[in-house]
Amino acid sequence: MFAAALATLALAGLAHADSVLTFKYTPAPRAQVAIWIEDAAGNYLATVALTEAVAFRGIGNRPGASQMNSGYRWPYGRREGVLPIWAHRRASAQGAKLFPRVIFQKRVEGLASQTTIDQSPDRYYCLQFDASKSTRDHLDAISCATQFNSDKGRYMTQGDVDMGYFEPWQDPAPSGTLPQGHEQVMPLGSLYPPRMDASRCSVMGSCYDHSDVDHFAMDARAVMPEIDAVTIATPPGDAPQSKLFSVPKAWPAGDYVACIEVNVEGDYNDRWNELKYPTPVSPEADWDYYARSYGYAYRGQPSLVWRVEFNTRSANGESFSTELPVGRSSWDVWNPNYGKLESMSVDSSDAYAITDNKAGTGVNRLRKDASGQRFAVQIRSGTGATMPDPDPPAPVVDPSDAAVVLDASGPEASDAGSLADAMPTADAGQAAALDAESAPPEPDDSEHVGKVMNLSLREHPNPLRSHTWAMLRMRAARSDAPLHEYEVRVATQPIVDEESFIREGRQAKNATDAAEGATLLVLPTNVPAGKVIEAAIGDLVANTHYYVGVRATDELNRHGPLSFAQITTTSRRFATVTPCFVASAAYGSPLAAQVGALRHLRDRYLLPNALGRAWVHTYYRLGAPLARFIAAHDTLRGLLRAALTPLVALAARLP
Repeated sequence: MFAAALATLALAGLAHADSVLTFKYTPAPRAQVAIWIEDAAGNYLATVALTEAVAFRGIGNRPGASQMNSGYRWPYGRREGVLPIWAHRRASAQGAKLFPRVIFQKRVEGLASQTTIDQSPDRYYCLQFDASKSTRDHLDAISCATQFNSDKGRYMTQGDVDMGYFEPWQDPAPSGTLPQGHEQVMPLGSLYPPRMDASRCSVMGSCYDHSDVDHFAMDARAVMPEIDAVTIATPPGDAPQSKLFSVPKAWPAGDYVACIEVNVEGDYNDRWNELKYPTPVSPEADWDYYARSYGYAYRGQPSLVWRVEFNTRSANGESFSTELPVGRSSWDVWNPNYGKLESMSVDSSDAYAITDNKAGTGVNRLRKDASGQRFAVQIRSGTGATMPDPDPPAPVVDPSDAAVVLDASGPEASDAGSLADAMPTADAGQAAALDAESAPPEPDDSEHVGKVMNLSLREHPNPLRSHTWAMLRMRAARSDAPLHEYEVRVATQPIVDEESFIREGRQAKNATDAAEGATLLVLPTNVPAGKVIEAAIGDLVANTHYYVGVRATDELNRHGPLSFAQITTTSRRFATVTPCFVASAAYGSPLAAQVGALRHLRDRYLLPNALGRAWVHTYYRLGAPLARFIAAHDTLRGLLRAALTPLVALAARLP
């Protein structure tokens, strides 16, 4: 069934057609995105791309009330407003079906804390058990320190509907006052897929998943067979993105419409914010203390939609683009007309988004390109045609056999400088073998795109990261046309062919401690064929066996053969508190309260940005010998404490 669906839909480059579309956009950090195509009459035709949180992690269809607070990897609360325009358009297509709705097994939908035995280990979602660190302001500075046990839920049944199954619901607050909430009866179906990353836990006495969990992924594919192929990792913020789509040959040449919907959680302005849409508290019995006191009210500006009209008969390389969105959604999710575009007032002078600026409208969720546009569709007409690339070329890579290393740094690696500084190269025997194969493979007339050679995986060199990061090493592929991307997919089930590559694999994430979190891993495409590329894969789980597949794709949306590798991540290794050498010498102990305040300043405000990380790396290289000298002189220690006092006082007041 799956293979037939891929062949029939010909989506996301799974089959080459005479026309190839390139969708170009530059998202803001943490943007959730849906791209789809409609005909000239506005009828939905196909989804091109859907970010992983919606397509794979199920944030639109999971247990918990839709108004429930949010936070870092928050596990509960169906986000009906994440990408509602796309969701309604897809559901409106002829023959389209709704997904089964997921609810709590036994809890009321507004209860975030456990009230019954319903939990099992969660490999992705977690809860922050420090209320002060679960706020919007701390979103970029926390992580899941320990494994969380969550309720994966069950399907809503007709019996639930007949009995008036509800979620607590509170209307928007007029003039800052909270209206009385009510119990909103919910329908049987959902516009969004359930989470596909959950497998039912059946360890007797330690987990209590409902049998419906076994069907989540299968049922999502039954409703939307192309879901695996169109799922994309969250793209890195402020990095230009391009997505290829081969136009199915069954589509007649002519006019079409490309749409992109973008949502960023917690994007406040003076109209859409936590005062207008606060944490709900009524009906009081339906919201527990955890739901009211942890996390943050996430409903800022709703999703925006950009729309571009294009014609597949256009000249090769012609581009169609737009700057301003055509409308937005809202938070009135139970209104019968919800999902229709609402008008909005915005002009090109509005430069605000992802901020609390009162002038903001969210338009900058898509950044402007060099020509001042935010969303573009470029057409390649005719097999083998050459498309001009208006983007500036990437930096030329040194043609030596040294690895092209994608940097990933973190506080635990800081004492060794950047990851690139600490990255080990192959040993002598391995290096010799690679040198013998360094020449590009002989061209194969039957393949326009060559195979990625010498693909291998190894434990990450940072022992404090090897449970969640791994090193990938390979040789660049040969291609007749310029390469568009290297597609790297990671799975916990075997990847052995194209079907399992798409069905089981998820796009690899980068290994980073940046505030934005792990986003799509992007490998350089301008490396000469046969030269080494090395990168760190992140967002993995400890003690887990992974299968990795890699293939190259050219700008004509033609794929090269797949290459495969496997690795098992290590157990988590713990270390002593990351050092503040000089401050520890000044105050006599790394556990001093003043040192802790400075460590908070480092972790919260320096490490999340590139300039701060560079400063910390320099400090770790120079700090140890300086600290040893200062520790031996009481006078210097006293002077240093006096000098640090204002900085410590500032750090202690920072959130």
